[in-house]
Amino acid sequence: MILIRKENHGCIYTIDPESNELYYAPVYQDNTVNLSEFAPVDLDDYDDVSEIESIQQQLIQAIK
Repeated sequence: MILIRKENHGCIYTIDPESNELYYAPVYQDNTVNLSEFAPVDLDDYDDVSEIESIQQQLIQAIK
């Protein structure tokens, strides 16, 4: 599993290698992450969709 953390997002991202669907999970105040909390990213929840698409592309490249 490949993860990307964006400090200003308060979460980490990963990708499903079969579907290229982007997932996120919250990072808690003690910097822990519960890997069972991953949920699909809904682009409607983001103001800067291009940044999210960039994260998705980085993860796609990393799994190749």
